[in-house]
Amino acid sequence: MLNIRYASAGLTAVVIGYTGSVIIIIQAAMAAGATTEQITSWLLALGIAMGVTSIGFSLRYKIPVLMAWSTPGAAMLIGVVDQYDLTVSIGAFVMTGLMIALTGCFKPVSRMIQSIPQPMATAMLAAIVLPFCMNAFLPAESDFRIFVVMLAAFLLAKRWLPKYVMILLLLAGLGIALWDGVFAAKSLKLTLATPVLVYPEFTLSGFINISIPLYLVTMLSQNLPGMAMLRSYNYSLPLPQILIGSGVTNAMLAPIGGFSVNLAAISAAACMNEDVDADPSLRYRSTIWAGLFYLLAGVWATAVVTLFLALPEAIGQMMAGFAVLGTLLMCLQNAFNDARYHEAALITFLVTVSGVTLFGIGSTLWGLVVGGLFYLNKKKH
Repeated sequence: MLNIRYASAGLTAVVIGYTGSVIIIIQAAMAAGATTEQITSWLLALGIAMGVTSIGFSLRYKIPVLMAWSTPGAAMLIGVVDQYDLTVSIGAFVMTGLMIALTGCFKPVSRMIQSIPQPMATAMLAAIVLPFCMNAFLPAESDFRIFVVMLAAFLLAKRWLPKYVMILLLLAGLGIALWDGVFAAKSLKLTLATPVLVYPEFTLSGFINISIPLYLVTMLSQNLPGMAMLRSYNYSLPLPQILIGSGVTNAMLAPIGGFSVNLAAISAAACMNEDVDADPSLRYRSTIWAGLFYLLAGVWATAVVTLFLALPEAIGQMMAGFAVLGTLLMCLQNAFNDARYHEAALITFLVTVSGVTLFGIGSTLWGLVVGGLFYLNKKKH
């Protein structure tokens, strides 16, 4: 266990996960109406959830099971939760966790989720992250100096240090904010995070427009790709047990802000390759280290939250957009890779990105429904 390679791999995975998307988590909490203390509680809950499950699953099954939050899920929440009280959103998070746990209990539900055509699922995800990518370029009008510095940092990092793009982007943003005197340094706090309990309120509207879309996005964009990642490294994954454990953890920690906990996908690769250990049976030790770093990040969530809130809004916009550029590209490529689904995927994408709400149901669900009907109708002919 006390091997620098394990610790380094675990730290790398956590840093990739945090720097790439923590700003989106903060924006989701703000959209839900959370105070600064509640936002800190969200990151504390997520750190505990990811840390405990990563350590627990890795020790139990002796495979590198890395857990994460759902970045696409958080992106989806930003466009929805501002229509509800925070208590309703919290209730919806509880229901999402229970749905994930039930998926692990009942195989027909799992098979139903896996039966959703991949092009349509990725088209839906592309529509969810598209606004973030577009908003990344809005500071060109409002904060041109920040925009130029951040864009230059992004391009140079992509060219020379692609593994550290988001870290370098954060440093560039911090540097220009300090240079321009717009960094609110006085708001920084180094105190330990404390949980803030919000009693959940359960409503049908919250279930339809928050729980179900968050469940679908989490399953399709995190758990299924995470499972595929483990299998690509020849690890046998007890998926039902993972879903039950993560779902119950999600539901239990939702009242203090744990909106999701699921399998990591991209960042998990840092803990599974040969650089970690030549013996695949020992690589699980790296995810135990990752779990410890998750717990530390959760405990010190106050520092993370106040740092990002001290930065100008333009920097947050650009970091959030650049963080999901790769996700958008991957989703668009997969959505239109199979000619059989071209039109259905396009309809799914357009309906989802429209933001339309009909009969109290949001565009995320309507995108899949209308796209699915379009595909079935074409298939019959």
